[in-house]
Amino acid sequence: MSTASNHVVLLGAGAIGVLPAALLVKAPGVKLSVASDADRAARYRREGIFLNDEKLPFDYVSPEELTAADLVLVATKMPSLAEALENVAPAVTGKTVFLPLLNGISAYDVIKSRFPQNPVLKGFHLGHASVRIGNRINHDGVGTIYCGGEKSALDFAVDILKSAGVDVEAPENFEVAMWQKFILNVGINQTQAFYRADYGQVQRSPEMLRFAWDLMEEAVAVGRACGVALGDEVIESAMMVICKMPSTVKTSMLQDVENGRVTEVDAFAGMVCRLAEKFNIDVPKNRLVLEKVR
Repeated sequence: MSTASNHVVLLGAGAIGVLPAALLVKAPGVKLSVASDADRAARYRREGIFLNDEKLPFDYVSPEELTAADLVLVATKMPSLAEALENVAPAVTGKTVFLPLLNGISAYDVIKSRFPQNPVLKGFHLGHASVRIGNRINHDGVGTIYCGGEKSALDFAVDILKSAGVDVEAPENFEVAMWQKFILNVGINQTQAFYRADYGQVQRSPEMLRFAWDLMEEAVAVGRACGVALGDEVIESAMMVICKMPSTVKTSMLQDVENGRVTEVDAFAGMVCRLAEKFNIDVPKNRLVLEKVR
């Protein structure tokens, strides 16, 4: 167990990052900072961030105010990742560990490209979707962080998270686990965004369920071409998750579409299409989503 004080910096105070941060800010031996550009930090200080109607006691800091970070939790959206990393750059030392919690499969590469000398883990959050309206986030508490990577950095990050009461797991074959989450996102996030439908509407529609299946089938073919050992059950398992989700829940991608925000379609359909081109695989449904949602 970690006994020394660890400085954890959250980059991206959205629906995913706030969930572990709400526990870390109360944990003994942890100093939590929420990093952003100066204007956003000032706005957060004025307005606060609320989780399930509770105002969170976060310390909002601009790049100039950051001190050396031991662990950086990266929870931005993929479209803004490269730019957002500059907001933590002043706090990065040679020992700073990065743990991305973003959707998609490319966050590791973006972070490693910017900070090549630092230990960068891979990670994602799997659970019920949060609902974000402005600075207010609502979540039912169902969710787990999955992570993988070099053992000493992984043990360090997992220890900090577990000591704060965060539900975290380090699966033996992280690459397969990450692709399973990616395939699920490719299916349900994009189906909801394409049809502007919540889980209940998707669950009741054979057309939408078929669409989600086809999107995931294309992603599985691409993943296997990349050498990922995806089993025959991966799509059926994802469909079970889709069909068991609370009916009124909307994925983050649908929420982005409805609120006119930039979506993660390039991280999902865009990635599937880029990899498919490399292996000469036809992915018509993902190309359709990429064109329409983008």
